[in-house]
Amino acid sequence: MTYFCVDCEASGPVPPLFNLLSIGATVVRQRNDRHVLGESFYAELKPIFPGFDPGAMAVCGLDAERLRREGQEPREALDRLARFVREQNEGSSDNPCFVGHNAVFDWSHIAYYYAHFGLANPFGYKGLDTKSLAMGRLGISWRDTSKENLETLLALPPQDPAQIHRADYDARYQALILQALLDKRA
Repeated sequence: MTYFCVDCEASGPVPPLFNLLSIGATVVRQRNDRHVLGESFYAELKPIFPGFDPGAMAVCGLDAERLRREGQEPREALDRLARFVREQNEGSSDNPCFVGHNAVFDWSHIAYYYAHFGLANPFGYKGLDTKSLAMGRLGISWRDTSKENLETLLALPPQDPAQIHRADYDARYQALILQALLDKRA
């Protein structure tokens, strides 16, 4: 199975009222009886919708004007992501597995953008949520599934506060969470 830990930064909670601004993805694969982190992907996108929630923009730290000038056209970024997924999943008999930490947020933005541009979503309609997986594997409540709490519970390296909410950094950290949860021995 090839897992793709995906993180998105957006200008608000739901598409198409708000914009998908950046996408990060990190591959996790099984090797023998353990899971290993693989290649990563990153793209920043030009905004195409009018919505910009000030709170969401403060959290992600991305500058809308800079993205209008320098961001990649969304369709091109989605094509790049689909190509990355195909290449990284090559040789696998399984479909690529979308993984998110609060997957409903990230998957909804990715799925909407693929549909908006008439492109096939390389992940399909299924996904794995690491918050839910942590609840089951660790026997904890939903409120205890934050990355900060999982960092302690899973003995992960500390998060870099300067990089939190950068989609590629968050995707890679979420890959560490997935790896630890999948490799956890009962």
